[in-house]
Amino acid sequence: MKVNGSLIQAYNICPRQAWLMSRQMSSNQNNSFLEIGRLIDQTTFKREKKKIYLAEFAAEIDFITLKNGNLFVAEIKKSSRTMASGIKQLKYYLYLLNKKGIKCKGLIKIPKEKISITVELKENDEALIKDEIDEIVAFLSSNDDAPVPKKIKFCGKCSYFEFCWS
Repeated sequence: MKVNGSLIQAYNICPRQAWLMSRQMSSNQNNSFLEIGRLIDQTTFKREKKKIYLAEFAAEIDFITLKNGNLFVAEIKKSSRTMASGIKQLKYYLYLLNKKGIKCKGLIKIPKEKISITVELKENDEALIKDEIDEIVAFLSSNDDAPVPKKIKFCGKCSYFEFCWS
């Protein structure tokens, strides 16, 4: 099973959502919060190169930029509510690029809140990322049936809501 950045983010918010995504279960594409996210993605950072796809890893980086001679890969987020999982997702991308010999830093950009946070891959992050990938693969591989839904603070805005609470 191949783990990508979206699965890492989903797993850190809701393992059930990651399980559904891993089985190509499509979320409600008309979810208003997904639409807001798409709008933010389309209307912000227009001067930057958008949507860089790393085919070998099935990873999609929101954009890249050069700042003071340093290369940055960036993730655009709708809000800071999922900051911890967004940082893990971005560190995963930095890890993948580092494996290819590309040294760069990361940025989490939250336009609505005017937040920009620099993220760097630290020495111990590589082992943590490998462990998390192993954990996610084990979780997704060992469950033939969807995990039981658990009510969390993100459920009300989740595009997978109907899979759990309808």
